Amino acid sequence: MYTSQVSPNRKLTVRLIAKDEQVRFDETLERVHWLGAGLVGEVMRYVAEEDGEWVALIGFGSAALCVGTRDTNIGWSERQRWNRLRYIANNQRFCVLEEHRRPNLASQVLAAVLRRLSFDYEQRWGHPVVLVETFTDPARHFGTCYKAANFTPLGRTSGYGRKAGHFTHHGVEKVVWTKTLRRDALRLLTCDFDHPLLDKRRRTLMTEVDLNSVDLDSENGLLERLSTVTDPRMPRGVRHSIVSILAIAAIGTLRGARSFRALGETAAELPQEALERLGARISPTTGQRVAPDGSTIRRNLNAIDRNEFDQVVGSWLSDQVGANRLKRRERDIKEPSPSDDDDETKDLSALAVDGKALRGARLDSGGQVHLLSALIHDKGIVIAQRNVDGKTNEITEFCPLLQEIDITGMVITADALHAQRSHAQYLQDRDAHFIFGLKGNQPKLATAAMQLLEGCRVVAETHDRAHGRTEHRYLSVAAVPEELARKLNFPSAARFVAIHRERGDLAGCIGSSETSYYVTDLTEAEAGPKQLARHIRRHWGIENRSHWVRDNTYDEDRCSVRRGAAPQVLATLRNLAISILRLAGFASIASGTRWAAWDPERTLALMGL
Repeated sequence: MYTSQVSPNRKLTVRLIAKDEQVRFDETLERVHWLGAGLVGEVMRYVAEEDGEWVALIGFGSAALCVGTRDTNIGWSERQRWNRLRYIANNQRFCVLEEHRRPNLASQVLAAVLRRLSFDYEQRWGHPVVLVETFTDPARHFGTCYKAANFTPLGRTSGYGRKAGHFTHHGVEKVVWTKTLRRDALRLLTCDFDHPLLDKRRRTLMTEVDLNSVDLDSENGLLERLSTVTDPRMPRGVRHSIVSILAIAAIGTLRGARSFRALGETAAELPQEALERLGARISPTTGQRVAPDGSTIRRNLNAIDRNEFDQVVGSWLSDQVGANRLKRRERDIKEPSPSDDDDETKDLSALAVDGKALRGARLDSGGQVHLLSALIHDKGIVIAQRNVDGKTNEITEFCPLLQEIDITGMVITADALHAQRSHAQYLQDRDAHFIFGLKGNQPKLATAAMQLLEGCRVVAETHDRAHGRTEHRYLSVAAVPEELARKLNFPSAARFVAIHRERGDLAGCIGSSETSYYVTDLTEAEAGPKQLARHIRRHWGIENRSHWVRDNTYDEDRCSVRRGAAPQVLATLRNLAISILRLAGFASIASGTRWAAWDPERTLALMGL
């Protein structure tokens, strides 16, 4: 309820009418308003009172279906108008009762109602309103109160009205007035996708990040990038373009498809409008757009250059992150948070490099398809991936994996397998930093780290209590003397790091403990103890936010596709689906996949279709 002081002894109050007051409201309108009480659509009825007496009545309803001057001013398409007309309210009735008329009362009542209108609409009808429209007949009044309330006159109607589902010409040209209730109202009404602020159901699943921030359909968008993938087929006999096949496969993966047959089934469900947008071929017999079936998708995904496809997808995702299009709450990973007494140094961007075996993709040799990936620490987005022949060959793919990524000034974290002098030198040549784990594959380096860190004091610690257990981490750091670094033949080593972890039950009893050692070229000026702790802990995000999600949400380990490029291409599609959902604001990829699977239109929206 809105109350304003209009005089020392009188208060103006604006409120929604009670259910038992509707008869009085309608009878009063029938008596005093020249249009009567015929409110239509999603109706809201308000009354203005002074000391308990009704002084004005104002009613809102659904917006007019089609108004040329209004629609031109908004700038929306016909489809957007149909989908978002409910976010506009029409002030269908407004009158100040004769015995209470005084200067400025009408504009005061109008302003008071507009302050609460959007909230009231959301409470009653489940959605807000961002713009209000009204029409005035210039033969009866000039709309002075609307002008005083900062409404904007847009022009006149063409003299038509809608009656019984048809437009009829009544000859009365009315002035169209509109007022935005938010500064960004026109942007919300014309953006490509429904903003979370407009969709209450979507806000329960997503953070305040909307799909309009994801570059899918511009000249440099995802569909345009996919069109650059080389088509390996001979031009003769080609029925489906490679970009349409890849985009359809991405749509199917977003909906949770786990096999080529499932991809074909999701493709068959696409509407004609989406197939036309994707450039699907037209059947010469039916004249309808035809989607590729599962076998066609399988043959083409198996034939393309897997590394080129991964590079195209990775570069697009990297651009999205670089443009700061990922703005969500960090709820997927629990980590030390900065505090007032934190290090003065600033966190550097970091990439985690780690391998993953596709357990279901067993080769004739008895091994498994193995992939090496690079994931952005704080975003959970994979931007590069390479196929390797086996676990020991990750070493040879480390440099090619990072070759096409701008890693200048970044920190590259990797497990002990990559604690190689050649890797450290490669990163140094590219002005990047490293944090490598240390184990038995580098015995001299690991032994030196243990000896140098023995007895060093703890400089950072964290304590977590969740999931039925407690976990304590203690970090120690020791500088590596230049003479020792040369002796170990690892001249870029600047510091050794030790992290001692203790895990126990909620009662505080320690059940297990371990100490891990690391080597880094980061100096104390470049990264303090707490930054090092964050980088090391975030490294395992590639397991929790990529590998685990692909296994549990997309059942990757049970996928038996194993020949040609298909295993890596399918993994890239899963990375793309996960990343699009994260860019769209989903904290849980499983819930995002279910959200997309329930309604094909949602997946089409995610892909900009």
